[in-house]
Amino acid sequence: MQRELRHGLPDAVAPYPSRVYRTDRHRHYARAQSPGRAGPAQAGEATVSAHSNSTLKLLAKRTSVGTIAFCGTRGLPANYGGFETAVDEISRRFVDAGYRCDVFCRTANLDNTSRTRHRGRYLIHVRGSRRRSMDTFVSSIQTGMYLLRHRRKYHHAFWFNNANLPGILLTRLARIPMTVNTDGLEWRRAKWSWPFKLYYILSSLLVSIVCRSLVSDSLALQRYYKRRFLRKSNFVPYGAPGNPDTPLDRQRRILQSLKLEPGRYFLQITRIEPDNLPLEVAVGFADSRLGRDGYSMVTVGYKDDTPYSRQLLAFNGRYGIHVLNAIYDPDILYALRANCYCYLHGNSVGGTNPALLEAMAFCPRVLALDCEFSREVLGETGTYFDRENIADAFKQIPAAVSTEAMLNRVRSLYRWDAVAESYMQLCHDEEAVYNPTKYVSDSEVATRHESKRPAATEKSDERIRIPEPTGA
Repeated sequence: MQRELRHGLPDAVAPYPSRVYRTDRHRHYARAQSPGRAGPAQAGEATVSAHSNSTLKLLAKRTSVGTIAFCGTRGLPANYGGFETAVDEISRRFVDAGYRCDVFCRTANLDNTSRTRHRGRYLIHVRGSRRRSMDTFVSSIQTGMYLLRHRRKYHHAFWFNNANLPGILLTRLARIPMTVNTDGLEWRRAKWSWPFKLYYILSSLLVSIVCRSLVSDSLALQRYYKRRFLRKSNFVPYGAPGNPDTPLDRQRRILQSLKLEPGRYFLQITRIEPDNLPLEVAVGFADSRLGRDGYSMVTVGYKDDTPYSRQLLAFNGRYGIHVLNAIYDPDILYALRANCYCYLHGNSVGGTNPALLEAMAFCPRVLALDCEFSREVLGETGTYFDRENIADAFKQIPAAVSTEAMLNRVRSLYRWDAVAESYMQLCHDEEAVYNPTKYVSDSEVATRHESKRPAATEKSDERIRIPEPTGA
């Protein structure tokens, strides 16, 4: 038990390992390290906020370093997925600790491409490709060429997703120290054709060969890379979100606009892709006939018109199922999560999923696909379903709320401050030591933010517009 609490998750690496210097450049930087690094005993004596600030600033003050590059995502503002949120949270803490950070952005992700800074981070724009299937590949080449031309500027580059292989190879050619967050097992995604699946497999193999520093966001992924590619990676997950403290009256107006009653709907927020099972979940809800009992199924995330998404859209307005466009407003998302009866998590590919962390932090119950990735994160605090028994699983969700147990787990094991510290260790050529417990206070984990559900009978004239999706 002590081992699990110490490292946040079982089987994590031992704290404060000896460093292996990959380059003379990194050895030079490491010599400037402050000798006053606090050990576990000292950490327990300080307050959480003081330790958080002092630890991150200590890492930044070891030496005057060059710019840190965050590459391979759609960039900032974070309006797409988990990687963008991770870059936002991590780079913000880097800036707070005194680093200069460049975040590479695809122009398609920005309403205003003339923006050059975002909350202290410098934005570098690359065009990418108009063909969505080629966007990651092309933008990685453009990013890699920029790094190659400005290689003296950068102390370290963080790449997210093995699919950025061309840019990763160019970064290696530029001799810029780098770390690659490998992402999940992308070749298992049903949406990809065999040429793309083969590319993902080969990319993962080559990245594991040419890159000396890898990050796996789950222990299951870490074990996979050790078994399949014979490579040790650093375990660094994602952090749980902070509470937006959305006022009750605004929650009420949001639910009224969507014609939802608190505690009477199931929720899934995900990209509409086969490996996330939104269609299968909708079919399972329809088969459960819970719509006849006054329950609804709300699926949020419709964005692209694909054959799969059109099948899901056919259920919109039927059997109590509502399909909504992708939503990025944090107040709306919080209101939906905090007031649902149960959250459905169907992601079958990947490691630690940010959407599951958000559900654990804000939802009263979670029903998740039974796979090693879900069980690693959710543990025994949720309920699980198989693809074949989704309808039965809907009916067997326990009435007891597991809010406190889920919150204690997610708040104690998934901390953005600890994530950022691990990335700082990597950019100083150290092995990442993910140790979230030193950032947790007893009062923070003891209870969830108490937020009463808004009364369903209250009325309001204000309407919050969320456009209904339309098929082609």
